[in-house]
Amino acid sequence: MYTQQELLLGHVKNVLFSRSNLRWLIGGSGSGKSTISQAIGARTGIAVYDMDEAVFGRFHFDPTRHPATTAWFTAANPLHWMLCQPWPAFDALYRAANAETLDLLAADLAGRPDEPLLIDGGITHPTVLTQVIPAGQIICLERDEAQRAGEWDTSPSRTPMRDEILALPDGAALWQRFQEYDRQMTATLGRESRECGIQIVRWSEADTVERVSERVLRLLN
Repeated sequence: MYTQQELLLGHVKNVLFSRSNLRWLIGGSGSGKSTISQAIGARTGIAVYDMDEAVFGRFHFDPTRHPATTAWFTAANPLHWMLCQPWPAFDALYRAANAETLDLLAADLAGRPDEPLLIDGGITHPTVLTQVIPAGQIICLERDEAQRAGEWDTSPSRTPMRDEILALPDGAALWQRFQEYDRQMTATLGRESRECGIQIVRWSEADTVERVSERVLRLLN
């Protein structure tokens, strides 16, 4: 089972903790991270850093420095390999991968000016994130569970992931497992955010993106 690398996080903290203009939106899938981040960026001109795009598109992992993510991404079928892990191993994998992702973010930002930057997602364990940036610079978004989970059935942007899982061997069973793990990850995000003193912004169908964006901005300023 993979373990979090404390030395790696110490290095990351040296780079990120002093960046006073760095802000971060976290939350479970379907919580509105990208929607609210993009709305804030459009409204304020603050640059938005898409962690999913960086992790799955730009970052290059080192097998020695980033063993958990390397094992995941170099598996014959990364999605199948990940979903075949029992929950304790799956959770440990994501916790370790969070630290490794933060290391790559720190390398990407090192040397850049400390200009306003809003990070969109990429974190499943707030207890890892708050080791490298202050909790006051983080907001966790939450939505009603049925509404949040329903995004997997109604959002066109999520259809490719669902279809990819269903196409796997035992796809129907793995899709059920994915939904359960998704619920558990969302619960972990909320629980750890509260433990770490991260502010929570809950919203529902009655809220507008503009209203939620205003609430987030007030809390982050």
